[in-house]
Amino acid sequence: MIHLVLAQRYFLATVFAIAFFGKVRHISRFRQFTVSIHKLAIIPERTARYAASVIVVGEGTATVLLILPFFPRAGLALAAALLAVFVGVVIRSVRGGIFAECRCFGGAGAIMSNAMIVRNLLLMACAIPGLVIDSASMVTRPIIDIPVVVCALGAAVAFVRYYDVAVRALLVRWRTSSAHQQG
Repeated sequence: MIHLVLAQRYFLATVFAIAFFGKVRHISRFRQFTVSIHKLAIIPERTARYAASVIVVGEGTATVLLILPFFPRAGLALAAALLAVFVGVVIRSVRGGIFAECRCFGGAGAIMSNAMIVRNLLLMACAIPGLVIDSASMVTRPIIDIPVVVCALGAAVAFVRYYDVAVRALLVRWRTSSAHQQG
Protein backbone atom coordinates (compact mmCIF):
# COMPACT_ATOMS: atom_id res chain seq x y z
CA MET A 1 0.00 0.00 0.00
CA ILE A 2 2.88 2.36 0.80
CA HIS A 3 4.28 2.02 -2.70
CA LEU A 4 0.86 2.57 -4.23
CA VAL A 5 0.62 5.88 -2.38
CA LEU A 6 4.16 6.77 -3.45
CA ALA A 7 3.25 6.03 -7.07
CA GLN A 8 0.07 8.10 -6.77
CA ARG A 9 2.00 11.04 -5.27
CA TYR A 10 4.54 11.05 -8.10
CA PHE A 11 1.83 10.48 -10.70
CA LEU A 12 -0.06 13.55 -9.43
CA ALA A 13 3.15 15.55 -9.00
CA THR A 14 4.02 14.89 -12.63
CA VAL A 15 0.55 15.84 -13.88
CA PHE A 16 0.63 19.08 -11.87
CA ALA A 17 4.23 19.80 -12.97
CA ILE A 18 3.23 19.39 -16.63
CA ALA A 19 0.28 21.74 -16.07
CA PHE A 20 2.42 24.27 -14.19
CA PHE A 21 5.30 24.37 -16.67
CA GLY A 22 2.91 24.31 -19.62
CA LYS A 23 1.39 27.57 -18.41
CA VAL A 24 4.53 29.38 -17.26
CA ARG A 25 6.84 28.27 -20.07
CA HIS A 26 5.90 31.34 -22.10
CA ILE A 27 3.88 34.45 -21.31
CA SER A 28 1.59 33.77 -24.29
CA ARG A 29 0.55 30.42 -22.78
CA PHE A 30 -0.29 32.07 -19.47
CA ARG A 31 -2.32 34.73 -21.34
CA GLN A 32 -4.21 32.02 -23.25
CA PHE A 33 -4.94 30.26 -19.97
CA THR A 34 -6.18 33.55 -18.51
CA VAL A 35 -8.47 34.05 -21.52
CA SER A 36 -9.90 30.55 -21.07
CA ILE A 37 -10.61 31.30 -17.40
CA HIS A 38 -12.24 34.58 -18.40
CA LYS A 39 -14.55 32.71 -20.81
CA LEU A 40 -15.26 29.77 -18.51
CA ALA A 41 -15.86 31.64 -15.29
CA ILE A 42 -17.50 34.65 -16.94
CA ILE A 43 -15.48 37.01 -14.76
CA PRO A 44 -13.70 40.28 -15.55
CA GLU A 45 -10.31 39.97 -17.24
CA ARG A 46 -8.45 41.33 -14.22
CA THR A 47 -10.10 38.79 -11.92
CA ALA A 48 -9.31 36.05 -14.46
CA ARG A 49 -5.61 37.00 -14.33
CA TYR A 50 -5.69 36.76 -10.54
CA ALA A 51 -7.51 33.40 -10.67
CA ALA A 52 -5.03 32.09 -13.26
CA SER A 53 -2.13 33.15 -11.03
CA VAL A 54 -3.66 31.43 -8.00
CA ILE A 55 -4.19 28.23 -9.99
CA VAL A 56 -0.64 28.23 -11.35
CA VAL A 57 0.84 28.86 -7.89
CA GLY A 58 -1.40 26.11 -6.48
CA GLU A 59 -0.24 23.65 -9.16
CA GLY A 60 3.41 24.49 -8.51
CA THR A 61 2.95 24.21 -4.76
CA ALA A 62 1.13 20.88 -5.09
CA THR A 63 4.00 19.56 -7.23
CA VAL A 64 6.60 20.47 -4.62
CA LEU A 65 4.56 19.17 -1.67
CA LEU A 66 3.86 15.88 -3.44
CA ILE A 67 7.54 15.31 -4.15
CA LEU A 68 8.87 16.23 -0.72
CA PRO A 69 8.75 13.36 1.77
CA PHE A 70 7.89 15.72 4.66
CA PHE A 71 4.42 16.86 3.56
CA PRO A 72 2.75 14.07 1.60
CA ARG A 73 -0.69 14.71 3.07
CA ALA A 74 -0.53 18.45 2.44
CA GLY A 75 0.36 17.81 -1.20
CA LEU A 76 -2.41 15.26 -1.64
CA ALA A 77 -4.94 17.54 0.06
CA LEU A 78 -3.96 20.52 -2.12
CA ALA A 79 -4.09 18.35 -5.25
CA ALA A 80 -7.54 17.04 -4.30
CA ALA A 81 -8.79 20.58 -3.55
CA LEU A 82 -7.54 21.94 -6.87
CA LEU A 83 -9.09 19.02 -8.73
CA ALA A 84 -12.41 19.55 -6.92
CA VAL A 85 -12.39 23.17 -8.11
CA PHE A 86 -11.56 22.02 -11.65
CA VAL A 87 -14.45 19.52 -11.58
CA GLY A 88 -16.80 22.28 -10.43
CA VAL A 89 -15.67 24.63 -13.20
CA VAL A 90 -16.07 21.96 -15.86
CA ILE A 91 -19.52 20.94 -14.61
CA ARG A 92 -20.60 24.57 -14.63
CA SER A 93 -19.22 25.04 -18.15
CA VAL A 94 -20.82 21.90 -19.54
CA ARG A 95 -24.21 22.66 -17.97
CA GLY A 96 -24.01 26.30 -19.05
CA GLY A 97 -23.12 25.41 -22.63
CA ILE A 98 -19.90 27.41 -22.44
CA PHE A 99 -17.61 26.21 -25.19
CA ALA A 100 -14.02 27.10 -24.40
CA GLU A 101 -10.74 25.26 -24.38
CA CYS A 102 -9.45 24.37 -20.96
CA ARG A 103 -5.74 25.02 -21.65
CA CYS A 104 -5.17 22.83 -18.59
CA PHE A 105 -1.65 22.00 -19.68
CA GLY A 106 -0.78 25.35 -21.23
CA GLY A 107 -1.24 24.60 -24.91
CA ALA A 108 -4.31 24.03 -27.00
CA GLY A 109 -6.72 22.01 -24.94
CA ALA A 110 -9.90 20.07 -25.27
CA ILE A 111 -13.32 21.71 -25.12
CA MET A 112 -14.97 21.36 -21.72
CA SER A 113 -16.86 18.08 -21.63
CA ASN A 114 -17.96 15.19 -19.47
CA ALA A 115 -14.69 13.42 -20.37
CA MET A 116 -12.80 16.24 -18.64
CA ILE A 117 -14.94 15.74 -15.53
CA VAL A 118 -14.03 12.04 -15.57
CA ARG A 119 -10.34 12.89 -16.05
CA ASN A 120 -10.32 15.17 -13.02
CA LEU A 121 -12.26 12.67 -10.91
CA LEU A 122 -9.74 9.95 -11.82
CA LEU A 123 -6.92 12.25 -10.75
CA MET A 124 -8.79 13.08 -7.53
CA ALA A 125 -9.12 9.36 -6.82
CA CYS A 126 -5.30 9.15 -6.83
CA ALA A 127 -5.13 11.49 -3.85
CA ILE A 128 -7.60 9.67 -1.61
CA PRO A 129 -5.55 6.64 -0.46
CA GLY A 130 -2.70 8.83 0.74
CA LEU A 131 -5.10 11.02 2.66
CA VAL A 132 -6.47 8.08 4.63
CA ILE A 133 -3.30 6.10 5.24
CA ASP A 134 -1.28 7.01 8.31
CA SER A 135 1.66 9.11 7.04
CA ALA A 136 3.96 7.71 9.75
CA SER A 137 3.66 4.32 8.08
CA MET A 138 4.74 5.75 4.70
CA VAL A 139 8.44 5.09 5.25
CA THR A 140 9.82 3.34 2.19
CA ARG A 141 13.10 1.90 0.98
CA PRO A 142 14.88 3.92 -1.74
CA ILE A 143 15.98 0.87 -3.71
CA ILE A 144 12.33 -0.13 -4.22
CA ASP A 145 11.14 3.46 -4.60
CA ILE A 146 13.11 4.18 -7.78
CA PRO A 147 11.20 1.82 -10.11
CA VAL A 148 7.90 2.89 -8.52
CA VAL A 149 8.67 6.57 -9.16
CA VAL A 150 9.87 5.92 -12.72
CA CYS A 151 6.68 3.99 -13.53
CA ALA A 152 4.53 6.75 -12.01
CA LEU A 153 6.31 9.41 -14.06
CA GLY A 154 5.83 7.44 -17.27
CA ALA A 155 2.19 6.72 -16.51
CA ALA A 156 1.50 10.40 -15.79
CA VAL A 157 3.13 11.58 -19.02
CA ALA A 158 1.14 8.99 -20.98
CA PHE A 159 -2.07 9.98 -19.18
CA VAL A 160 -1.63 13.67 -19.96
CA ARG A 161 -0.60 13.04 -23.54
CA TYR A 162 -3.09 10.36 -24.53
CA TYR A 163 -6.22 10.80 -22.40
CA ASP A 164 -7.98 13.11 -24.86
CA VAL A 165 -6.83 10.97 -27.80
CA ALA A 166 -8.24 7.84 -26.14
CA VAL A 167 -11.53 9.59 -25.37
CA ARG A 168 -11.90 10.76 -28.99
CA ALA A 169 -11.11 7.24 -30.28
CA LEU A 170 -13.68 5.69 -27.93
CA LEU A 171 -16.32 8.23 -28.94
CA VAL A 172 -15.72 7.61 -32.65
CA ARG A 173 -15.92 3.87 -32.09
CA TRP A 174 -19.07 4.24 -29.97
CA ARG A 175 -20.75 6.50 -32.55
CA THR A 176 -19.79 4.17 -35.38
CA SER A 177 -21.14 1.13 -33.57
CA SER A 178 -24.35 3.01 -32.64
CA ALA A 179 -24.85 4.07 -36.26
CA HIS A 180 -24.40 0.47 -37.46
CA GLN A 181 -26.87 -0.85 -34.89
CA GLN A 182 -29.51 1.72 -35.92
CA GLY A 183 -28.99 1.14 -39.65
